[in-house]
Amino acid sequence: MISQNKYYISGRTKFEAQDFEGALKDYSDAIGEEENPSIYSERAVVCFYLKNLEASMADMNYAATLEPENPYRYSSRAFIKDAMGDTEGAIADYEIAIKLDPEDSIAYNNLGLLQEKLGYKAKAKEYYDSADSLAEVDNLLERIKKKNFNEFVESVDAAAEEQKARKEMSLFVLMRNTLTTKSGFKEYIDFLKNGFKAR
Repeated sequence: MISQNKYYISGRTKFEAQDFEGALKDYSDAIGEEENPSIYSERAVVCFYLKNLEASMADMNYAATLEPENPYRYSSRAFIKDAMGDTEGAIADYEIAIKLDPEDSIAYNNLGLLQEKLGYKAKAKEYYDSADSLAEVDNLLERIKKKNFNEFVESVDAAAEEQKARKEMSLFVLMRNTLTTKSGFKEYIDFLKNGFKAR
């Protein structure tokens, strides 16, 4: 639910310029005009960067309240909870995200990371296996789309452009996307799985 609010657009521009204080003000002004879960989510990310984890959590909680059926609200909140040391709470949120979207390979993978962090290797492996299986299905479906359906040509080209742009992203934009998008979570997990190797 992307907003066309002028303050929201200005906030995104300032965030990408690493003007976090300016982005925070603009997002707050946008919230004054519009109660949109995406604006709360973006402001949560800014607060996260400003190391105000309590405010970040409050905004992400409200985004989830406004959009309780969106699994990414819970995945994003789980990331913040883990940063605050609430690993059990993060696990609970990833479980909600999976219940809402049982095909979310990223949430399974993140659950595996958290279970491994707690020392539950066997449980972590189960989640990793589920994530890998779902990712393989996703890749197969994408290959079928590319091969057999002309209507997907434009979306494939757009995906390639997005992938290229992601490779050129700075770290702070990658972290914002990690908190707010499924593709961002995938990029983050791929980065971890590759052991911080150069691409």
